[in-house]
Amino acid sequence: MQRTLLIIVTLLSLASAIAWAAATPTITAFTPTYAPYGQPVTLTGTAFIGATAVAFNGITAPVFKVATDTTLTVTVPTGATTGVITVTTPAGTATSATTFTVCNNPKDNADMVWVPAATFTMGSADGVGLEDEYPAHQVTLSGYWIYKYDVTVAQYRAFCTATKRALPEFPNDELSWKDKKDWEHPDLQQHPIVNVSWFDATDYADWAGVSLPTEAQWEYAARGPKGNNYPWGGIATKDDKTNGWDETKCANYKNSLDKDKSTWPVGSFPAGASWCGAQDMAGNVSQWCGDWNGYYSATAATDPTGPATGISHVLRGGSWVYDDFYNRGAFRDYGHPTNPNGYYRIFFGFRCASTAPGL
Repeated sequence: MQRTLLIIVTLLSLASAIAWAAATPTITAFTPTYAPYGQPVTLTGTAFIGATAVAFNGITAPVFKVATDTTLTVTVPTGATTGVITVTTPAGTATSATTFTVCNNPKDNADMVWVPAATFTMGSADGVGLEDEYPAHQVTLSGYWIYKYDVTVAQYRAFCTATKRALPEFPNDELSWKDKKDWEHPDLQQHPIVNVSWFDATDYADWAGVSLPTEAQWEYAARGPKGNNYPWGGIATKDDKTNGWDETKCANYKNSLDKDKSTWPVGSFPAGASWCGAQDMAGNVSQWCGDWNGYYSATAATDPTGPATGISHVLRGGSWVYDDFYNRGAFRDYGHPTNPNGYYRIFFGFRCASTAPGL
């Protein structure tokens, strides 16, 4: 009798194993639908037991755990890109019907790029830049995300609609805004928003669940571990302060103001992207940072946020009105937070950053 029961149990187990092995996995949903590297994502579906691999757009995740046959938790792997999720078992591979985003901010659909933690030299060597770029000093940053592009007219309009906020003053009828009566013009939607104060930019960032980048975050995203003179490269020296300059890689005086143009649609110069993939870090618009403006200290710092108080806030990135020297990654500009500077307002914009976007 016992022998018969053992045979029956064995056969049932074998049948169960055969049924499991024959079941092709499926993915019915995942949450959250976007995330930065290192965040867990929960998948629901069927036939997950025995999973051998999980991948994000072809990038294999080294860390995942099958909780049940219908639930699996996976950590977004470093280097993953936006695309489908796949789960592989001995019976086959399941592919998600929808796209997982690495990493968009769902509030404003801003594309973000990852900047890994690092220690770098911030500022310029003596004689290479301007006085407020000295002294060069060591800064250690935690990893963070930064917007790939400047905040656009379309994104800022959505913010104003959601918060019942007035749009900024429309620029005078000149340059790229000529013959366009307001911000709703379709040709302007992917241009960076301008005429915004530091308070406007900060309010937008708060609404979007992010923040303005610190000056140190902005500079490292622009210059990278090599301390590039421009986002795309070049190393400044006393004899060649604008080493690496290429006027075809950003919106600047030569291809903009000199030709009666102003801003360009964001991402118009992909060859000018920085080492981490951020675009328009030189030219197009000067970008507000979170910091009050002040002189550098030679003391090494970790995740610095600038002076505690001040009169003006930092602006970075040059703009379409500037030439080679003032579009350098180390160049520092500044403006009063209410932005009362008349004409200069039309080259002030911003991008955002976060250590954990939307979380």
